[in-house]
Amino acid sequence: MTGPEERLRMAYVARRYYRDDATRSEIADEIGVSRFKIARMLERAKDQGIIKFEISAGDLVDPSLSVDLQKRFGLRRALVVGAPGDTDDIAREYVGKAAAQLLTEIVEEGDVVGFTSGRTVYAVAGFLESLARCDVVALGGVAGQATEHGVEILRRAQRIAGGRMWPIFAPLVVRDPATARALLHDPLIHEATSQFQRVTKGVVAVGSWDPPNSQLYDAARELGFADKLLAQGVVGEVAATLIADGGKTIDTIDDRTIAIRAETLRKIPEVICVGGGASKARAMRAAIAAGLIDSVVTDASLARELLTMN
Repeated sequence: MTGPEERLRMAYVARRYYRDDATRSEIADEIGVSRFKIARMLERAKDQGIIKFEISAGDLVDPSLSVDLQKRFGLRRALVVGAPGDTDDIAREYVGKAAAQLLTEIVEEGDVVGFTSGRTVYAVAGFLESLARCDVVALGGVAGQATEHGVEILRRAQRIAGGRMWPIFAPLVVRDPATARALLHDPLIHEATSQFQRVTKGVVAVGSWDPPNSQLYDAARELGFADKLLAQGVVGEVAATLIADGGKTIDTIDDRTIAIRAETLRKIPEVICVGGGASKARAMRAAIAAGLIDSVVTDASLARELLTMN
């Protein structure tokens, strides 16, 4: 339990960061701690309700771009947000806010909501303030930093949703098929992956391989087979399904991944892809063409790039 003095410190840090636009380094110097401590204090302040965000879709969403994107690609929903800057961090924040608001509006009691890992999906979970009671399911194993992987995302969402959660305590991709088979036979992992069929709404990140901006790409490079996959035409991925231009799926590493498969992902009634930054446009275009996603929440730079593609 956080004491009153620590809560006051967190409130001060939050005011300086969000209201006064002070940097983490500046605040750290003011109170005599590291900037990493400031980052942790901000996260704790959000978790404990000290920081509360008021999200106004009217202030965020560009109606014209949203309609153009929806019509051009036949999407169920498209929300395009205007972010006051072109850095990845800013795009993730604004896309995360809009996607969290969308989930609050469309998730109904009894839904089963699936989440992939990813920095933008982590932002979505962080901005959730209310959600109808529902179960939450990891759509793949662990990828990325500890603060951004699927288990932590699921914990955040479950605290808001109040239903059951099924995390997957395994890597998203492993070195060989034998290891993947062994993990999939683990009782807890098997129980979690068996929930894929129940998912009614999915929230997924799209990873770009060309240019590289993907946690799965990073893992594949560490394991030594990223270049081989790039040579096969991989431009991106959703969950762990690799995709090429035109929407072709590439199953080269399917037997080494712990994640929902393309055929099951396509059966989910609505899959919402969240992501920003023009560099991800090629990957998102391929994901749409592959039929892996139904709705998109993105920023203006990615939307405009998509709209210029043939």
